Amino acid sequence: MKQFLLFQAAVLMIVALTTPAAAAQDGGIDPASLRGIVQDDSAAKIEGTWTRSTHTKPFLGEGYVYAAGGEGQRATFSVEVKEAGTYQVLLSYTPGPNRTEQATVMIRQSDNEKIVQVNQMRKPEGPYSFQPLGEFRFEAGTVDIVVTAEGNKKGVVIADGIQLLSPDEFKVAVEEAPKKPPKLLAALKKSAKTEDKKVESPPVEKPAKFVRKPPARPLATLTPQQLDELMDKYVGGISAARPIDDEAYLRRVTLDLIGRQPTLAEREAFLADECADKRAKVVEQLLASTEFGVNWANYVSDVISYRTPQPELTYLNFTPLKNWLAEKFNANAGWDEVSYEMITAIGKVGENPAATYIGFHQGDKSRLAAETTRVFLSTQIQCAECHDHKFVEMPQETFHHVAAFFVRVEAKLPWNDSSAIVVGSKPKGEHKMPEGKSEMEPIAFSSRKVGLGVSDVARRVELAEWIVGPENPWFAKAFTNRVWARLMGRGFCEPVDEIGELGDRILPELHSAVAEHFVATKYDIKELFRLVVVSKSYARGITDGDAKDAKPFAVIPAGRLRGDEVFDSLVAGLELPNVTPPQENATDAIRFPPPPKSTRDLVNDAFGYDPSSEKTNVVRTMQQAMLLMNNEQIQKQINADPASGTVLAKLLVEEKDDAAAVVKLYERVLGRKPTEREQKIAGEHISAVGQRGAAFEDLLWSMVNSAEFVARR
Repeated sequence: MKQFLLFQAAVLMIVALTTPAAAAQDGGIDPASLRGIVQDDSAAKIEGTWTRSTHTKPFLGEGYVYAAGGEGQRATFSVEVKEAGTYQVLLSYTPGPNRTEQATVMIRQSDNEKIVQVNQMRKPEGPYSFQPLGEFRFEAGTVDIVVTAEGNKKGVVIADGIQLLSPDEFKVAVEEAPKKPPKLLAALKKSAKTEDKKVESPPVEKPAKFVRKPPARPLATLTPQQLDELMDKYVGGISAARPIDDEAYLRRVTLDLIGRQPTLAEREAFLADECADKRAKVVEQLLASTEFGVNWANYVSDVISYRTPQPELTYLNFTPLKNWLAEKFNANAGWDEVSYEMITAIGKVGENPAATYIGFHQGDKSRLAAETTRVFLSTQIQCAECHDHKFVEMPQETFHHVAAFFVRVEAKLPWNDSSAIVVGSKPKGEHKMPEGKSEMEPIAFSSRKVGLGVSDVARRVELAEWIVGPENPWFAKAFTNRVWARLMGRGFCEPVDEIGELGDRILPELHSAVAEHFVATKYDIKELFRLVVVSKSYARGITDGDAKDAKPFAVIPAGRLRGDEVFDSLVAGLELPNVTPPQENATDAIRFPPPPKSTRDLVNDAFGYDPSSEKTNVVRTMQQAMLLMNNEQIQKQINADPASGTVLAKLLVEEKDDAAAVVKLYERVLGRKPTEREQKIAGEHISAVGQRGAAFEDLLWSMVNSAEFVARR
């Protein structure tokens, strides 16, 4: 780490010592003042998710663009060469420690192509900000110089501009650069000052109703068969893979869609169905179930709640938000509509649960800036709040421009009743960086800009429309990455809330295709699930432990159930009741006693985890083991006494044959038949104990406490 910091300091010192003083101003180098043929990135054809920046100087024109990697990430400079001859080709870029060491530049004319790689961590060796790429013979006509990040593995690729010089022009440019500072553009335009208008009683502004904007170009949808073809192309082995059997498929798809294992009745009906399309039919039944919305409302609520700090004297209750989300998902509202309403909501949480997201963050502009980009775009900017990001091209200004969208949000918190939190707006106010004097304009990653003086709701509407718009490359990829991670064992990007430069990214072509399908279907969440779970790629076996195969998605790794899924599986298998103790009375010592914890709450406390966590951070704990072994409500359901009325007691009364009872117990609790070995061990145990009820209690206890019961397989 020390060596890295020293290196970073050295690079910055070199840049400072070799940059003309004038270049530190707001203006960049004026392209028109340079010799030869010059083209700035503003005139280039930009493809992919490049980001504009003015962070590191000197740069050509009014800034530069950068990208980390992935399919289609290209900046193409097309210039006209009027006279055939030999030309020196130069690339403009700003150096830095977070740059790539192997930026790829393709130089093309007609059928001729040369590839040059540039170490952009080093200072350019040519005049000003330009790095010579070599001499090339060109005929009169168009020359394409393509800066690409497609094969980039580490750091960011910078595309700032290009220059073509004759040998004589190049010699003069090199000689005069140390003596002659470059001519700069006029200083970049300053933002208009805030109009400080006093508003005594500002009217309550409501956000405009959501209207979906059509994409700028036709987008392709996928069928499950086409998804399998893509998987075969990039992963291989899908068409030849042996599908899992019906009982394993039913348990997995039921867990994935409605958050619990199937009941005995559901299992028997599915296995008895002899239709060739019965898997597609059961998927439609699960998607139509109200439990679908509940399950994925729990997921989205967990994504938000695990990073939401508890305020003082108010216990946050996410139930209204979960109910609202469940209604939206079951009505098949688009994810863009749901996200828009959460970001723009105003009013009391109890009356408008969409306001939970803003209200539970207490209207804090910094927290909302960080969480909005993380939750809805899977892009983390919080590291740039206090300083420039250390490892990616993200100046501190990026964070504070986003925070400016929330500067006029107001949240009023009552004591001990989170449903009474009211989200409103301040009539005025602008955001400034720490120690800064300038008012920060609301700007979303250089893509959406709002002027100063704009109202709170108008700002959030602008931000929300940009976030959920069909041209935003991050929004669809963020949600599809989360769904894919759940269904296929890991995401295209890990962790799932970081699809930017710091994420572990694989199969970008497949990710883009699935995301495009999601946009093309108008962000239809059920259609996204349908696409994956009906495919052969999904219906493959799950491995236990880490797969040794180096190719991603060659197998599906096992995963753990979330807390709600564990509880709902206990309900399906044991008919576990959800018992809530009475509320404690307030005392002089405890004026606001916490809400009592139900059985579901206790299971969630033990088994719940942040859905954005990486898989390696989700582990079994002693708390989980102790709860399953000792919880009073669970233990009451592991009772074979006929008077108890439990599932186990009823089973033993109805089924007198021990072997048949063992099979039904496995089917009910684990969603499968026992293996021959398991059947043999169970029979031996029943014989050894000598008391049928006690022996079956042991069997049921061991099933509930097994790793299999709390795992997705």
